[in-house]
Amino acid sequence: MELIRSHTITGFDLTKGSETVCMGNVTRITKYLWPYRYTFFLSVVCAIGIAVCWCANLSAVGPVVKILFENDSVHQFVDNEIVQANETIARETVYLAEAVPAGDLTKRVKIQARLADATATLKTYTNVKTYILPYVPVDRFKTVSLILGFVFAGTLLKCFFIYAQEVLVGRVMTLAANDIRMDCFRNALKLDLQTVSKEGTSGLLSRMTNDIQMLTMAISAFGTRLIREPLKALACIGAAFYINWRLTLMAVMVVPLIGFFLAKFGRSLKKAGKSALQSIETIYSSVSETFESFKVVSAFSGQRRQRKQFLKANREFYTHTMKCVRMNSLIRPTSELMGVMVVMVAFAPGVYMVLEQTDTIFGIQLAPEAMTITELMTLYVLLAGVLDPVRKLSTVFGQIKLGMASADRVFGLIARKSLVHEPEVARKMVRHSKSICFKDVSFRYQTSAGNEARPLALDKVNLTFNFGEVVAIVGGNGSGKSTLLSLLPRFMDPESGAILVDDVRIQEYRTMDLRRQIGLVSQETMLFDDSIYENIRYGNFEADREAIENAARQAHAWDFITQLPEGFDTQIGPGGGRLSGGQRQRISLARAIVRDPSILILDEATSAVDAQSEDLIHRVLKTFSKGRTVFIITHALSGTFLDLVDRIVVMEQGTVVAIGTHAELLGKCPQYQRLSQAGTGSAAA
Repeated sequence: MELIRSHTITGFDLTKGSETVCMGNVTRITKYLWPYRYTFFLSVVCAIGIAVCWCANLSAVGPVVKILFENDSVHQFVDNEIVQANETIARETVYLAEAVPAGDLTKRVKIQARLADATATLKTYTNVKTYILPYVPVDRFKTVSLILGFVFAGTLLKCFFIYAQEVLVGRVMTLAANDIRMDCFRNALKLDLQTVSKEGTSGLLSRMTNDIQMLTMAISAFGTRLIREPLKALACIGAAFYINWRLTLMAVMVVPLIGFFLAKFGRSLKKAGKSALQSIETIYSSVSETFESFKVVSAFSGQRRQRKQFLKANREFYTHTMKCVRMNSLIRPTSELMGVMVVMVAFAPGVYMVLEQTDTIFGIQLAPEAMTITELMTLYVLLAGVLDPVRKLSTVFGQIKLGMASADRVFGLIARKSLVHEPEVARKMVRHSKSICFKDVSFRYQTSAGNEARPLALDKVNLTFNFGEVVAIVGGNGSGKSTLLSLLPRFMDPESGAILVDDVRIQEYRTMDLRRQIGLVSQETMLFDDSIYENIRYGNFEADREAIENAARQAHAWDFITQLPEGFDTQIGPGGGRLSGGQRQRISLARAIVRDPSILILDEATSAVDAQSEDLIHRVLKTFSKGRTVFIITHALSGTFLDLVDRIVVMEQGTVVAIGTHAELLGKCPQYQRLSQAGTGSAAA
């Protein structure tokens, strides 16, 4: 089957305006997540808990360093900080009042900033002394042990939050993916026959399995790491701002550079991902084509050709996948290198201020006072704590981009519109009882690119059939006979002209109401992997068991069904493969009978059955055709059906060349004479 290789979806090109497409995909994904917003909100709460525990555990390094390297207890440290803060406030207040002129605004602003920092420090440590120190032991070893206990408890709590978040996001992800898959399937069922044929089974299967799986992984990554890791980084940056906002601000200024490189890699990764997804579709096509035609492959020793075809598809997939791997592999080291730059930008000036016991570099004040080793180490650990989220985010970023490439294809299928449109205000359809007219009907099949370069399959066909007629449509391959009757149930719509049932254009009816009037028996007896009962009931889901059994009797299927060990409950396998061709055809005929249609179409229904099955179908039609309009599509009309047919329509190259009875056409229509001779020769053979 032909596969759609165009990137065009709902009227615009995905290769252009990619940011708009991406935002559109985010909006669509949000629509599917919205019904589960409360569960998703709980997962965000868990992510916040993870970030708080992460930052708290890293911040514990400060008191430990103070105790181990500066030989202070927590109580002494807090008391010293309160004393120093009070001294700084008193000293700076006197200096501001007595030594700094009122007109020296620059100097006064600097002193007021130091006063604000000292006041904030005093307030913080006063609260610590009042509310926390009463519960902290004076002994330094016991204090360190208590801190380690809190770190362990924080880690335990963080692990619980991680578990809860993963479970909650997993629930949201699975439910949203099911909804997306259901919408894909629902919309695919609404598409017209041309679109489905061009898309192909492999294309639809690829979108509903692999593409949705990739999109699901992206949603999962977004709900867990893409929310959790930035919160962890922000918590660490916030704590670092509290310790020294100037140095932290210098470090954060490098972050836009990381964003620039990630955006550049992301565009290339999405493009490569889209090509990889299309190559998977080719693999699906190769596999489905091989095993759907396995009998032909085996009979003609075509294994070597199929292997070559599959190998080519595999190599294409490898090429495109390796592009994704290379881009993904570049993202992580680049982001980690940038992350180290962030830490070094803050750490190097901090080391200088500690070693030189100063608060300025090149005349620029970077701290309210000379930094201590404890402040520097805590700041370093917090900024280093940003590296782990950055490293994990680099992996998530690639996953999200591949997911967005899948989203383009998945939502493209959901948004695709059928070429057969439903009427805005549908007309109520009563049972067909007058006529069926084809007026100047022309039709051409679309190419895979969607243009109209192909020649007309039907060219201004004009036909009128009265209710109750049995009409044979005959012609060679490509004559347009099957195409003509495919327009009646609106599997496709004509390019021009009109089809009327009882003097009403069929476009004025709902397709469902129109198709309820039509029974179809095709050359390919398309049965489902279910019981015989359910396959017959497929023609009318409202039919009871008695109606289904009567349909089986009318189709002369009753005898062989009742001889089966499980009768009507017999499972017939994929495509009805456990039944013979004649049995499948009779089940298909029973399915059409139970529908009780006013219009019956037999599309080459007897071309692949033996003489006995053909005779049975003839006997069925002899009684069932009464009170219905019946169309028999065939290459050459068998003599078995001549007594049933009222008129014969001969078609060639999309046009009607003759209409009449068998005897009339034999006398005046060369095309029909050739078809009859070919049919007679085949029957004799």
